[in-house]
Amino acid sequence: MPVAKVYVPEGILTPDQRREIVKGIHDVIVTVEKRPPNAPTYVLINEVPACDWGVTGSVYVPRT
Repeated sequence: MPVAKVYVPEGILTPDQRREIVKGIHDVIVTVEKRPPNAPTYVLINEVPACDWGVTGSVYVPRT
């Protein structure tokens, strides 16, 4: 069974966005692997504290 790990800055995703990510990743995996739609796919969303997240050479600063 596939496991996908997603890392995001802490607090950036809404519950609806989390659901969309999980469903989107599941759909891609079952399509590519030609698995049945109800085949289990695990998606782990890991939140990283903003002070531990870097992008383009700088520490991530969340938009307010």
